[in-house]
Amino acid sequence: MGVLKLEDLIDQIPSLCEEVNIEKTGLIIDGAALYYSLYYTSDPKLDQRCGGDYPGFKDEVCNFFKTLQDCEVTPYVFLDGGLGSGKREHFVSHLKKKLEKAKSVAETELGCSVQKRYRPNVLPPLVRDVFIEILKEKGIEFKQCLGEADPEIFFAANQKQWPVLSIDTDFCIYDVDKGFLHLKHFEWKSKKDGKIPAKLYTRSKFCEHFKLDPALMPVFASIAGNDYSRLEDRGRFARESSSPGEYSIKRLDGMLNFLSKVNLDGLNDSQKRERALSEALNHVGKKENQTFKLAIQKYVQPEKKCFELPTWVSKKVERGELTTFVISVLDQKTMMLPALVEDFSQRSSYTAAYRIRQYFYGLLTGGQICTEYDRDGKEIKDKRVPSILLSSDEQKQLKLQRLHKAPEGLGRRVFEEALQVQTSALENIPDELKLPVCVTVFWFKRLQHHRKSETVHCLHALLLGFVFDQHGPEDEFERKMKALKDEGVNNWQPRVAHAFSQWQCCMRQSLHLNQLLCSPLPEPQCARLYCGPLLHRLADEDTIEELQKTLRGEKKELYDNLKTVCH
Repeated sequence: MGVLKLEDLIDQIPSLCEEVNIEKTGLIIDGAALYYSLYYTSDPKLDQRCGGDYPGFKDEVCNFFKTLQDCEVTPYVFLDGGLGSGKREHFVSHLKKKLEKAKSVAETELGCSVQKRYRPNVLPPLVRDVFIEILKEKGIEFKQCLGEADPEIFFAANQKQWPVLSIDTDFCIYDVDKGFLHLKHFEWKSKKDGKIPAKLYTRSKFCEHFKLDPALMPVFASIAGNDYSRLEDRGRFARESSSPGEYSIKRLDGMLNFLSKVNLDGLNDSQKRERALSEALNHVGKKENQTFKLAIQKYVQPEKKCFELPTWVSKKVERGELTTFVISVLDQKTMMLPALVEDFSQRSSYTAAYRIRQYFYGLLTGGQICTEYDRDGKEIKDKRVPSILLSSDEQKQLKLQRLHKAPEGLGRRVFEEALQVQTSALENIPDELKLPVCVTVFWFKRLQHHRKSETVHCLHALLLGFVFDQHGPEDEFERKMKALKDEGVNNWQPRVAHAFSQWQCCMRQSLHLNQLLCSPLPEPQCARLYCGPLLHRLADEDTIEELQKTLRGEKKELYDNLKTVCH
């Protein structure tokens, strides 16, 4: 994301940033950067090893937006959409790196010296869904873009004359009028007197320091290296730098120094960029390359990508009522399945939700084959997945163009068919638990061939978690559950982690199928459904028996109803 190592260069030169206090302003927020940052930098650190801590994440997100409100800062959040064209190799490479991180998180003992020295981060699977849920709940203005968010963030920031908050150093390259605030230096937890201390970066100050014509910033970005291009210079620019920094900083400094000396007399901005690129390539013995020109153009004229989507789909995606996975499936017939913390001696957790994804693809593509990227053992591989088509009459009624106008009850029947459940059995289950219970029944059937005792323990852990989620009056059950939650995990079990990882894969895909079918089942509150450390503590026979004895009244009745449905 952004220009390689540019953040390190800026950090090394304090004068490139201005220390400011943020108050009484608007703020354009890079949503993905924010939820990654809030999850990874939380203190105490939110769980990643047990599948995530969504209640803890919700607290962190709510505290962040409450701080903005206290400082009279108006947020407008933008979220990325589908995969950019021509970036598949980049995404596969990214998946491989995430796979290594997920393995590291799974295999590293909590609190050991390795983890303190290097703590890899892996985002739990439902974080984005929970984040969008919170934005809706809090009435925070946001837009889920159909393609990459960067161009829309840039346009909105200059239109509204607000600064951008992100971690993406591409916003150092774009000419953002009111500047760029890096999340790393946005000290919202140190708010004082209604002000948030931060560091503001502006492109003009950067160009002034390096004596660089602003028109050449896109050239610098394209040769320095990003998601699109990188000039292989075999260390030449670094050797020509007088910077005291490490190699990567010397390299950037050498490039900036070189570009500042290119003769640009009498040229317009476009000609300046052409000459500077040509001279930089010649300097290291490379020929003209279309890749660099395309990368430059991305910064000069950022464009929103156009997708041929039914209007109702576009609107629902933008409002966060439909997952952006629909865009990747419709546009490229592709689904990237992000790495998970799981038991790597078993098949990928995504296998559990394979059938649900086949229905998802069938509704979107009318029966075409899709390509999934997921781990096979310890490698990322692509796999061709056939869609599941409905009966011909249903398929006619459920064509994507008019899916939102399908007869009442048809969407529910498709959901039932995909998950092989009967929603009529959910009569005694609260509305907000109907979808999670369907998912749990589907998941439990899938796990029957695994070691039975562990599977049953995981099932009871989930059901007890659902009862706890209902927030009844504080009693012995509530107190014991809270105590277990506070204790954390001291005995992480790969098989238990894997079972819960499979449940989350089924949960996320069912959520997205339900959205596509225009919510035949009520949307659950995902933030309250899963707390990994608590569920790991609960997946133990003695603990389950002890908690079952404390259930009284409505809680016992709900637990019994949940057991009846699931068995």
